[in-house]
Amino acid sequence: MTPMLLAIDTSTNYASLALADGEQLVVELTWHAGSRHSTELFARLTQLLQTYALEPERDLAAVAVATGPGSFNGLRVALATAKSLAFALGVPLYGVPTLDIIAWGAAFVRGTVWALLDAGRGQLYAAAYDAPAAAAATWAPRDGYAILTPDELAARVTQPVLCCGEWRDVTHAVLERALGERARWATTLPKGRAAGLAQLAQARAAAGRVDQPATLEPLYLRRPAITSSAKVAHLASGDATRAPASSSGEGATRAVHD
Repeated sequence: MTPMLLAIDTSTNYASLALADGEQLVVELTWHAGSRHSTELFARLTQLLQTYALEPERDLAAVAVATGPGSFNGLRVALATAKSLAFALGVPLYGVPTLDIIAWGAAFVRGTVWALLDAGRGQLYAAAYDAPAAAAATWAPRDGYAILTPDELAARVTQPVLCCGEWRDVTHAVLERALGERARWATTLPKGRAAGLAQLAQARAAAGRVDQPATLEPLYLRRPAITSSAKVAHLASGDATRAPASSSGEGATRAVHD
């Protein structure tokens, strides 16, 4: 067996892993991870490698990772794993935006494809793509990546479109009211997520678009909300004498993630 590309996507509620040998998909594993990315990714990856009797040093030739937007925790887990593997094994690393991967599943329809993800706070991560795709290497959104409310999205949709991605039932209901008959809806089941990531990564490899482990960053679009500790708040107001000690260390900050 020739060395393979490992694709990792834990950017949404669904996590997905794939192994590709050139243009041949060897295996894809997709499951509902919810917020359990950090506890489940390593176990599933180990299971996958053991099932196929693979040793990373011998059998992995490249690593691809979904870079977001999406779950803050999921992105950190995937990026840390992919970057560590690429650095330790000395193999190429390819980062691909999650919305590109979602839309790639509909890249061969005709018309406009909107890739959508629930972003919380009544908003969506969104990007529009012109299909059919000219080539995987040039697959990219028409106008970049955005955070939109359903009404803002509806204002941009003037012709019939295909919407694909992951969203809650309540979000879907709001979108249906906003878009009406202009929208067709793909299934929310993430078919071929990591396999699509592998395809887009291979196209980047052929074009020489390699990412560096030291510089590849998640595509958050919206940064995690940061809440300062009580001590920091007291210091900022000039009242340092009554600042309580933080349970996680003095002057600590706490990141709150979706």
